[in-house]
Amino acid sequence: MLLLFLSAFLARGGQPPATAGLLAGEIEAPGGAKLPYLVYVPRDYDAARRWPLVLFLHGQGESGTDGWRQLLQGLPPALFAAPERWPAIVLLPQKPDSDREWESYEKALLALVDRARRTWAIDPERVILTGLSQGGHGSWVLGARHPDVWAAVGPVCGYAAARRRDAAGRIPADAFGGTAADLAKPLASTPVWAFHGAIDDVVPVAETEAMIAALRAAGGTPRVTIVPKVGHGVWSRAYEDPEFAAWLIAQRRSVRRPKSREPRPLSLLGQPRSGRRGNRRGPLTDAERRRRR
Repeated sequence: MLLLFLSAFLARGGQPPATAGLLAGEIEAPGGAKLPYLVYVPRDYDAARRWPLVLFLHGQGESGTDGWRQLLQGLPPALFAAPERWPAIVLLPQKPDSDREWESYEKALLALVDRARRTWAIDPERVILTGLSQGGHGSWVLGARHPDVWAAVGPVCGYAAARRRDAAGRIPADAFGGTAADLAKPLASTPVWAFHGAIDDVVPVAETEAMIAALRAAGGTPRVTIVPKVGHGVWSRAYEDPEFAAWLIAQRRSVRRPKSREPRPLSLLGQPRSGRRGNRRGPLTDAERRRRR
């Protein structure tokens, strides 16, 4: 299946130049391990203009170190089938350990985003985060932890608190164990569009419903699509939806500039503050000079 995707992609215009297509790399992950990744660069990439950057987080089944399995589900097949819908640089990291949540690789992912910004002409106002299942969870968590980075977040069949437990039944220390409300408060001002299958028997649709309710309670205005009669594999419906792709690419992060202090009008400069002399202007009287001695 993967070879079919790649063949169809390359057949659209022959062998891509070295600066376009799928480029492979790796970045250091916790414990000294290497996190492999692929970068999709559009064929018409031109450094003379700024491009959106999309970070896609795959699900548990695509974990590994082969550097290619993350292409099998979700955004990559939709990207290869209709690249015109995704005019962006797309980061496709692969999580080595299937049992660890994406937030365990938080520093590596942020370093990867920074590396992309330094390598390609990225629009800093259009950095987008999306992912499916375990990657949907990662989108919720990393979206909430770094709302100043993302123009939009698109979790697909995700969940709030980490679902994996250690031998003692506890959530690992490097995984998020909080609530939907904990994530919603910092994420409320970020554009969100979440997808979930109505009959998902792996990650219940209640997980997304709880996140949407928490975001609305926090003042957010998220979008949500619950697809009837579809289970956990809702990601095909999400990433093949041209409206979802266009919405993600169109979002822009509001640039927060520090408030400037209002300059004091020139007509007021040098005037004394109200106090013992009030606002009266003019030279001191003899009595005032004697009191100041």
